[in-house]
Amino acid sequence: MKNYYAANKYLLLLILALTLGLSSCALEPTQSNRAFIRGAPDWVNKGSYTLGNGDMRMFYGVSSANPQGDLALQKSIADDRANAEVVQQLSEYLETVGNEFLNNMRGGENDYGDDLIGRQIEAAAVKQVNDGVTSQINEAMARQFKEKISTQFKDVVTNKIKDASQREVRDAIAYQIEMSLHLQELITRQIKEALSRQMRITAKAHLVNAKIIGGWRDPRTNTIWSISELNLKNVKNSMTNIEDLNGDVKKFFNANAESIFDRMMQERENPNPFAMMFNPR
Repeated sequence: MKNYYAANKYLLLLILALTLGLSSCALEPTQSNRAFIRGAPDWVNKGSYTLGNGDMRMFYGVSSANPQGDLALQKSIADDRANAEVVQQLSEYLETVGNEFLNNMRGGENDYGDDLIGRQIEAAAVKQVNDGVTSQINEAMARQFKEKISTQFKDVVTNKIKDASQREVRDAIAYQIEMSLHLQELITRQIKEALSRQMRITAKAHLVNAKIIGGWRDPRTNTIWSISELNLKNVKNSMTNIEDLNGDVKKFFNANAESIFDRMMQERENPNPFAMMFNPR
């Protein structure tokens, strides 16, 4: 028994150590795939990122261009790529906004609701069939038999027919519900894809609000680096002027833009769910 408790004690310590190790690793900043450039500004080695500080919420895009034989052309390419990085970050952010908008709109739906509706449909249909079957059986027996038939005989026929008809009704209802759910999934998927496309278009429309705030040329390779900046406030201010965007989406964005941005930043900084166990809020 002593050995059993000792073994479990070491196993618990091992699991705890591994969990803490995973937690500490996940909290480290994500490093870019590109090599560290000695002597470069911090933003060059950091790469594209988002920043939230107080009321300021920013998207930063960082990119580069190799020598082109024309310095102005090379700078222009680096700037365009940095702006494209901002648009990519904004696009991912707006996609999240769109998904949360759809989830919010579907918040009242649940499986219990679908099941309840199915039972109500079935009960109403079975009652309707039973009433119709009883009437038809009475008419059929009146045509077949000249003399009065026994109640027992009539009940046997009626019960058999009702059982068979109810099975068919349930099968038909199950098929109808399955088709309705499939259609609902199809509609939801198409709405989500359409909203996703709209969000990507919206992100590109905000390219005019992005601005180049810095540049650097690597003296060893002559590669030019550019950094672009976009303020979330500018996105909010211009969102109302995008005519193709649904009004409900605009209202949702206006009310939740900052909280979604902050939550996305927190998830990026702390992607490991085990970390919350050892670093509670």
